Amino acid sequence: MSMTLDPQQKKQVLRTFTYGLYAVSCANEGEVNAFTANWLTQVSFEPPLIAVSIENNTKSLPMILRDRHFLVNVFRSSGESEEAHKQDRNFAGSLGKSALKYPDKLANIAYTPGPGGAPILEDALAWVACNVTHTMETGDSTLVIGEVVEVGTQGSGEPLTMNEVGFKHAG
Repeated sequence: MSMTLDPQQKKQVLRTFTYGLYAVSCANEGEVNAFTANWLTQVSFEPPLIAVSIENNTKSLPMILRDRHFLVNVFRSSGESEEAHKQDRNFAGSLGKSALKYPDKLANIAYTPGPGGAPILEDALAWVACNVTHTMETGDSTLVIGEVVEVGTQGSGEPLTMNEVGFKHAG
């Protein structure tokens, strides 16, 4: 049975999926970068594994593939107010810009070097450092699976979600 996929309906249905917002960071050969990610999930308890889908045409993907490490920063929700949502949206959006076009996007963002040198964002709720175990090309992105090797928390609060800041992401 062959069915034609309605692009608008596909978008509408895929947008019902819930996502968190994360800053995935990396370091390689003295250079650091971070990008906003939402296609990220835990995929195994033993060993603890995290999967993240990274667009192929990014600065970070080659850095991660060479260094074999990445770090996930969990964005912290600033609260319920409209102003807080705008602030969260701007922060996540600034890291979502292409580092190939905006090479200094980390210039005004406070961070400390984490395991392997990948940035731990000062405003992150928590972070997870991973060693790459598997990769798989998946269309316009690459699925990167990493084993959790170190974790940290940075205070209390709630994680930020895409829905909270009004981001819509579906092909």
